[in-house]
Amino acid sequence: MYPTDIRPLTSLRICAALWVLVYHFRDHLTLGLDRYGLIAKGYLGVDLFFILSGFILSHVYTRAVAEKRFKYGSFLWARLARVYPVHLVTLAATLAIWMLAVKLGATFDPVAFDLRSLPQHLLLIHAWGTTPTVQWNFPSWSISAEWFAYLGFPLAAMASLALRARPRLLVGLALLLFAAMFLSAKRHGVLFTDMTAQIGAIRIIPSFLMGAALHRLGSSVTLPAGWAGPGALIATAWIVVAATLRLSDLYIWPALALVIFCLAETAKQGRAGLMTAPAMVYLGEVSYAVYMTHLPVDIAYFHALVRVAPNLSGIGAFVGWLGVFVVCLAVSVAAYHLVERPARDWLRAHDPFARRPLPEPRRESR
Repeated sequence: MYPTDIRPLTSLRICAALWVLVYHFRDHLTLGLDRYGLIAKGYLGVDLFFILSGFILSHVYTRAVAEKRFKYGSFLWARLARVYPVHLVTLAATLAIWMLAVKLGATFDPVAFDLRSLPQHLLLIHAWGTTPTVQWNFPSWSISAEWFAYLGFPLAAMASLALRARPRLLVGLALLLFAAMFLSAKRHGVLFTDMTAQIGAIRIIPSFLMGAALHRLGSSVTLPAGWAGPGALIATAWIVVAATLRLSDLYIWPALALVIFCLAETAKQGRAGLMTAPAMVYLGEVSYAVYMTHLPVDIAYFHALVRVAPNLSGIGAFVGWLGVFVVCLAVSVAAYHLVERPARDWLRAHDPFARRPLPEPRRESR
């Protein structure tokens, strides 16, 4: 049985976030980082997040679905409490930076910063084919895709429960669904694992289902002692090698799932290690803020750096590039403690769908 808190998976979130950040920052300061396959494949960090999401939500809620204790309204409220406050703040921050930059004479892509698209972002539907490209706080398209998956979570839970006696079949179906969608997109000249705003909500479907399938598998079987840790290392090594060689994502995506499954298996053994270290777990907890704040930091940091040191090159440019990660971490820690956690706790405490105890009847005084 899995423990309530699967700490290695919490830590894995910061690894996924940093992979995405390196990918998004790769073109700054003409360092030529895109020539490294592992960096160029950083968009797969989002798919790692999506599989994790399906796994963790299944871990937390599937039993309630099975026991008919699941409250859809409270579930959606809890998910909004988790993602919406930081989304709203980072959207506002991006809007403020854009307004200031325009006032100072800077120019921006009018499609990427189109005021008419703000309602879609506020409604979290901007990855449902309602916008022509990524806009405003670009990474938030994946939160829109997550919201799409949250709405459909009962379907994933029902699939997990329906195939509880055949968990390997559910994993196989998730693999087949991914392969079918990947190859179908390829026939239309689209890289499925790089789909974002245009219809990124579709991209999450096989990943989310795979997360639910892996949780069902791990709830039914346990790897032999000593297999989980090496399994996670082998899967990670394959991801590094395959990405470095720029192999098709069709061969990399299953390894993302294997890393998650093996790390979750290590939690059953309760052994301490790097992925259960308090520092790593804390970074995993702030990883959502890291991911959501990195674009406003990107815009502000690199514009300021170019103005202060316009001729950076060589080692100086690389040090300047690394500095953005320090700023990202500082900003995300502040966002986590000042926005994400207090807003989440307050919203959950005020769940409008929760059943409140009935007040005791008033006793009439005689």
